[in-house]
Amino acid sequence: MMMQSIRQRGFTLIKVMLLSSVASVVVFAAFKDTLVQERLSGNYQKDLNARLLAEKGVIERGQALKAAITNNANLTLEQAVQQIGAGLGTGELDGTSYDAQLSVNGDEVSIASLGQRYDDQAHARMVSYFKYTPAERSSVFQNAVTGCKGVNLAGSGLVDSYDSTVGSYEDTRTSNGDVNTVIGDADVVLNGHSPIMGDVKASGILYLKGSSPVVGTVQSNTGIDISAGSGVRVDGDVLTQGFVKHNGGQITGILRANGDVSMKWGAEILNQNQAELDIMYGGTGSFQSSHVQDGLHYSADRFNVNPEVEAVRVYDPSSPDYDPNDPDKECDPLALPLNMPSVIDSNNNYADFTVGAQTDYVFTPSEGRYIRGGSGTWSSSPADIYLFQHLTQNHGQSNTSEYVFGMKNMKLTSDGTITIEGGDVIWLVDGDLKMTGHTSITIKAGSSLAIFVTGKVDFGASGVVLTEQEGLTDSGFPSLSIFSSYSGQNGITMRGASSMYAVIYAPVTSIAMRGSGQFYGTIRGATIDATGGSGVHFDEALKNFNLGNGGVITPAKLEFMGWRFESGDEYQTPDEEED
Repeated sequence: MMMQSIRQRGFTLIKVMLLSSVASVVVFAAFKDTLVQERLSGNYQKDLNARLLAEKGVIERGQALKAAITNNANLTLEQAVQQIGAGLGTGELDGTSYDAQLSVNGDEVSIASLGQRYDDQAHARMVSYFKYTPAERSSVFQNAVTGCKGVNLAGSGLVDSYDSTVGSYEDTRTSNGDVNTVIGDADVVLNGHSPIMGDVKASGILYLKGSSPVVGTVQSNTGIDISAGSGVRVDGDVLTQGFVKHNGGQITGILRANGDVSMKWGAEILNQNQAELDIMYGGTGSFQSSHVQDGLHYSADRFNVNPEVEAVRVYDPSSPDYDPNDPDKECDPLALPLNMPSVIDSNNNYADFTVGAQTDYVFTPSEGRYIRGGSGTWSSSPADIYLFQHLTQNHGQSNTSEYVFGMKNMKLTSDGTITIEGGDVIWLVDGDLKMTGHTSITIKAGSSLAIFVTGKVDFGASGVVLTEQEGLTDSGFPSLSIFSSYSGQNGITMRGASSMYAVIYAPVTSIAMRGSGQFYGTIRGATIDATGGSGVHFDEALKNFNLGNGGVITPAKLEFMGWRFESGDEYQTPDEEED
């Protein structure tokens, strides 16, 4: 019995040992499996981190590129890529990094980003594709005359257009000398003998009082008043959301008015393009017995139908600081008075600057110097220019620096002369600019002068501004441009008898044209009052003159097209991602 018991205990011990061995094998197998799983999870985490870092590089470079093309509409795609650089970066965790590189092929942008964790232990390369659509722009300078709050042309000067890129005014004269107002209820008054070769658009009432015709379409939001007279008064169509008073003369096109229409004896609608109806009006009509079409009187129901004439736009949609509660700002799509403090520091130490007593002075982009008269050398005060962001300003760090010239008041008098040569010169005038006596400013061919002024500008009767080459320089600037933030009356006055080429932008002050000299270029002010014989000849080349972000209709766009990982994943489009 004892031996049997011993055998049973021995067999039991063997079974326990076998079970323990099996359990140990199971435990070790489970431990090994757990270790493998842990390593797989670690590797997956590293791969995931690498992918996330690759995505981070794409996102950061894409956002930087989008910001560059949004903040400066003047940049080309290549310039924007050059501005932000290749985009090397370091991840947020230790042992991580990403390297994002941009490349451009036409309007296509690719961003290749390599994300790494612990150097080569885990890496992923992501390539994303974008399509670039450039900004749609329209130059601020589209018309011969823009008087935001009103235009009064009472002289005898002709308003028309030409193209300096094609030839001289005499060789390229065209009929695109448009006149318009911007702010609501701003009137246009055409008096005297001022023929307009272009369209006239008034946000208020358009008064045709002179004897010369408008060769183009006339349009108004409030009404059109044609004074008594004979001959052609409007060589085009008459369109208004309001009334029409046609007191005499001929309209060669058609008449469309949402409001009332009255026509006196001698008033005619010729309808030379043979539209179905001479006239349509939505209000009441007052006509003479001779006012008929095909034997049907204008008072008939066929004509008494509201034509739903579209409104003249009373704001600039590109204005960066549009405020519906303050429409006066809408004369200023460049937001000049708002930005002028960033151009001319109100705490500057500029000094008055005078050229006179038969003194000759020369300005170049890098220096100003006396060549006759005067004493010593007057130095410039460098500053940044917000409208000319792509113009290098090195602040005197090298001999090739380009300066801007700051002065408190600028006066040219007593047979003094100024010459601009060697490139693009910029004046900052924190005060008034005045030319008196027999003085002159000569802008050499290939050079330009841009003037930013906070005070009044007065070109005297004997002052001469001569541009040897009209239009835009090779660098894209008008030969002469004046930007005024002055907000009082008569901020700019032109009295001279000599011709002048310029871009004048004075959105919050009135502009008075009192001389008999011809004006070439474009003019924009709060109000325009021309009482002399000075004609305005719009240079259509200025439609290509863009400043800063002014005139942007549709911003540039960077559209995501798809992505792929170089580890073998298939290319995915945004639509496939959603599916």
